[in-house]
Amino acid sequence: MSRPDFVPPVERVDNSDVDPLGTFDDGAGPKFRLNFEPEERDLLIRLLGEMKDLLTSEVTEATAPLLHRLFPPAFRDDPEKEAEYQRLMREELVTSRVVSVDLVTAMLTADPDTGRLADLSEPDTMAFMQSLNAVRLVLGTMLDITDDETAEQADIDDAHEFQLYGYLGWLLEWTVQSLSETA
Repeated sequence: MSRPDFVPPVERVDNSDVDPLGTFDDGAGPKFRLNFEPEERDLLIRLLGEMKDLLTSEVTEATAPLLHRLFPPAFRDDPEKEAEYQRLMREELVTSRVVSVDLVTAMLTADPDTGRLADLSEPDTMAFMQSLNAVRLVLGTMLDITDDETAEQADIDDAHEFQLYGYLGWLLEWTVQSLSETA
């Protein structure tokens, strides 16, 4: 049973209410809308800022495990090839993630005049999904969650972090669902 006042956090939108025949289709593809309260936007922006700090800081013994799931080894059985791959690709991979985080942070910033978020393109929505997933992967690593089974056994001392992990998973579900809808 759905609540009539529920607005999904991520939804596919169209102009059928103002253009039922699709006469003014700009050919840019589907549009998506993020529906977050200011507090939710602030939380996501803060988490993305922390992700950017993690990505741009020097890798230490403490941060290396957090980044491992974001940058898994390409050559597990060949340390020499892996070192060369990291030397050649790591900076580009980090830059790509930072650019995505910056883009999503901007997307989550409301228009000062209307207080609304801009509608997103499909690539923007994919960047949103990938950035959220990166935050969730790091949080899952912090909580020692490797799969659904370990998620159920999460330490009660991490209750707030586990709730955040669940919330991010819920947002990802809605994002995937909206991207999967047919026009």
